[in-house]
Amino acid sequence: MFTEQLTARRTSAEELENAIPVLALDLDSLKCVETKAVNFSDWGCKLVGEGLGILNKNIALKLEEEDDFQRGKVTGHKADYVTVLFQREVTPSMEKRGEPRYPVTVAARIRDLARKIEISCMITDASRSGCRVEGADLSHLPDDLLVYVEGFERPVRGQVAWKEDLTAGLRLNWEGASALK
Repeated sequence: MFTEQLTARRTSAEELENAIPVLALDLDSLKCVETKAVNFSDWGCKLVGEGLGILNKNIALKLEEEDDFQRGKVTGHKADYVTVLFQREVTPSMEKRGEPRYPVTVAARIRDLARKIEISCMITDASRSGCRVEGADLSHLPDDLLVYVEGFERPVRGQVAWKEDLTAGLRLNWEGASALK
């Protein structure tokens, strides 16, 4: 039993010797603590040091030499250490959509099919089959509509996938554009 405790202490001393200095930021309370990380990998790490009790579930870590933070979740609290699992960033291939969306800033006008209602908006992200628009009072968009984009010769026919007061998601039908003028 004594040799197991001695081995555990020796491992801890070795870990501390190879520890990486980090700044740990609690994303809920915005409190931070300078600490050290050991067992650092792509999946997570163990934080060791004093003051770790201020860290709640959602945290971000910043290495001394880096500009960016790495988000993580605290998975365990012990008296002298905290275990952290890093959150993987969602990439376009991990999204539910079948195609990637691209951030854009394009002025557009939306009209109903009878061309009686017109709403000015901004397209903020787009793909081949749809886009997100932002503007005032989009909750009153008709289900079927025409999207006039600056620089396009003809409008694109679209349908509302979802809508809120200031944003809406549209499905676009490019084949329907050739019949419209």
